[in-house]
Amino acid sequence: MAKKAGCGGSFDGLCCRMVIEAKRVFDGCASTDNNVTLNLVTEEAIPVGADFVSARVSSSEFSSYSIGESDNGCDTVMGEIVTTFAVTYNDAGVLRTVAAVLREQVTVRLKIPSGGFIPYSIEVQTAMNIGGGAILGTNAVSVSGCKVRIIKVTAPVDILIPTYGYCKYPPCTGGVCPGVVGDIFPQLDSDDA
Repeated sequence: MAKKAGCGGSFDGLCCRMVIEAKRVFDGCASTDNNVTLNLVTEEAIPVGADFVSARVSSSEFSSYSIGESDNGCDTVMGEIVTTFAVTYNDAGVLRTVAAVLREQVTVRLKIPSGGFIPYSIEVQTAMNIGGGAILGTNAVSVSGCKVRIIKVTAPVDILIPTYGYCKYPPCTGGVCPGVVGDIFPQLDSDDA
């Protein structure tokens, strides 16, 4: 049985300070649409007579957005959300998958950070529990289910945090690889042990 990983420093005192590169979320909002039906446009033609099998969200992007008036500390963000689905259909016993796109114009109110050199971005995550679907034409598919969407204002930041040092991982099986005799993680001469 493997032992739990421990920290390389003292639990009583800090070993060092470390800068962590992270993505900070400045603001965000979530929306849920129950029992929604979406009409998607496929990027490739679907053969006549094919049957819908399944669909899933593969990516989502907030594009062509603009920032409008500000009120009570919130800005109006207007733009287009482009969500790509992977749609699988049955064509005479052969399963094939095609990309299909949903384009939606949205307006939300978010707090947009001001100042700073590093630019912020507007991100979107879309998930959908698809209960059913149908092929409507050679380049048209309909899907229905529950859609969840999260829109966030983010920026990459460097955060200074106190640490107890790097984690020390014990061997899983009791053996140690002969080539690994030192530290696993890189060290600077100024790092505290």
